[in-house]
Amino acid sequence: MAGGTRLTTLGAAGGGDLAAAAKVIADGARELAGRWSASIPPDIRVEVSGRTATISASTGAAYPAETRARHPLFGDRERWYGPPGEPFLGPAADRRAGAAMARYAQKIDKMCRKAGFQ
Repeated sequence: MAGGTRLTTLGAAGGGDLAAAAKVIADGARELAGRWSASIPPDIRVEVSGRTATISASTGAAYPAETRARHPLFGDRERWYGPPGEPFLGPAADRRAGAAMARYAQKIDKMCRKAGFQ
């Protein structure tokens, strides 16, 4: 993913429950990025493949904001500029991990009910 930023969560078998749990974090990232960017929130995506949910954003300001990368303006290495905004994926994961885990735990509840437990 050139120029983008990505947060990956490894866990048990995925499916709709894993996507829903990752969406809890993605919604938090949209909220944080939306405080300073109009382009990042609609670009944040959740993709699930097997046991991995990936939350990513590939718009221009996403990578430097999340990694705090500095850059010279128009190649002028005498003057370095800080990144736009502030990190949004990592902080969203930190803040919403509990809610995401609670959402994913619903899968365990379903499995237990299906197995006859109450």
